Parts: sequence; C-alpha cells; structure tokens
Amino acid sequence: MYVSMSRPPNGLLMFLAVIVGSYVASRTLPSILDMVLAFITAYCLNGSSMVVNDIIDREVDKINAPHRPIPSGRIGINSALVYGVALGLVGLSASFVLGINTLLVAIIFYGIATAYNVWLKPLGILGNMAVSSAVVAPFLYGSILMINTISPRVILLGLLAFLANMGREIIKGIADIDGDALRGVSSVARKSGNKKAAIIGSGFIFTSVILSPLPTILGILGWTYLLVVVIADAGFLYSIIKLLANPSQSNSRRVKRELLLWMAIALIAFILGA
Repeated sequence: MYVSMSRPPNGLLMFLAVIVGSYVASRTLPSILDMVLAFITAYCLNGSSMVVNDIIDREVDKINAPHRPIPSGRIGINSALVYGVALGLVGLSASFVLGINTLLVAIIFYGIATAYNVWLKPLGILGNMAVSSAVVAPFLYGSILMINTISPRVILLGLLAFLANMGREIIKGIADIDGDALRGVSSVARKSGNKKAAIIGSGFIFTSVILSPLPTILGILGWTYLLVVVIADAGFLYSIIKLLANPSQSNSRRVKRELLLWMAIALIAFILGA
C-alpha cells in the first residue's frame, strides 16, 4: 500500500529523465554512486509529492479515485503524513550529498510541487504549469549534476516534456471534473467545458509532436531518437484525435492513461538517442 502511494512508475520515469539530462549535458554518465543518489532523490521527492497530494485530495479522491489507500481507508492520515515527510527528507538528504547546486534544484522544484498540492491546484492553468515544470526538473537536475549548470540542449528536451505534460494535465481535468468541483478547482474543463479543454490540451500535445524532430535536427540526439519518437508521436496523435471526437469523461480517462504511455516511449527515445 505504501509503495503504491509513492507511484513507482512516475518515480522511475523521473530518475530516467535525470539520466537523460546528465548524458545530454555532458556526454557521460554519472558514477554508480551518483546514480543511486539521483534515484533516491527522484523517487523519494516524487513519492513525497504524491503522498501529500493524496492527503490533501482525500475527499476529492473519494469521487475520482476511491481505490487509493487513503480514501479506501487502508491508510490513515497521520501515517500517510509521516510517510510523506520521511520520503521528502530522504530525497533532499540524497540531493545534499550530491552537492549544494543539486540540493537547490531539488528544493526549488519540490517547493513548486508542494505549492501545487497546497495552493496552486485550484487555480487551473497555473496549477497545470506548476506540475509540468516539476516534470522538467529532472532534466535540469541531471545537467546540474554533471556540469554544474543548465545546458541549452537539456532545456529543449525539457520544453518538449513540458508541452506534453501540459496537454495531459488539461485533459486530466476533463476526467476529474466531478472531484475538482468539490475542491473548487478552476480547470479548463470546469470553466470552459470538455470540448474546449480537449482542444487546448490537444493543442499543447500537437505542438510537442511538431517540435519533436528538433533534437535530431539540431544534433542534440541521434537518429535512433527520431526513429523511436515517431512511435510516441503516432500514439499522441491517435489519442488526441480520439479525444477530440469524443471529449467525454470516460474517454478522457482512457486518453490520459494512453498519454502517459506515449510520454514513457518518448523518454525511451531520449535515452536511446542520447
């Protein structure tokens, strides 16, 4: 139960993004010890944010995700809070061992994720931007880890990840519209309707697809990236076309899961291309 609360797939994707950022910035990989510490940082800080989100959204999740440990009653609030704080402290401690600059990056984006959970989520687009910036964080973290600065090459990869995640967050708002009403979240779907949210969310994803060849064109990633990212791009286009044809809650739930798969394939393309 506790492991599932930390969202292991998300934590693994965060770690892989750190490795991509490391290699793209420096053309070398971190040492084994640094990789282990980077994994602990990425996994634990992501997990802590997820646990805090589950605590704050426990009433909303009774509608949107009743199977989760807190709304289902399998884990109490106090136990979840201790678990979330512990994950955060472990993640920040691992980052401190790697260096002051990596710790600063970790603190900034962990702070953004926490601010989203506590204050920014009800603000709609602003909340979506906060979540999406947290997705960019591991790329920047990997660059800081290896060269102590942020490489322009890594910024481009972060931009692609930001756009795709912005689209998914807006589309997710369609699926979560009932629960979001309980917390007063001003999602695009609640403010402007499902169709408008589908159009805007799809627009972000379509933009990421259009820009996806740039890393190869600019010599940042090799041709292997382009060959694999085509699969992700095809998946993105398939999902948004399906959503635009039917922007219902049930269909958006399926699409948001599909988008996570295409994003994972795009990350694999980053890895192979690097």
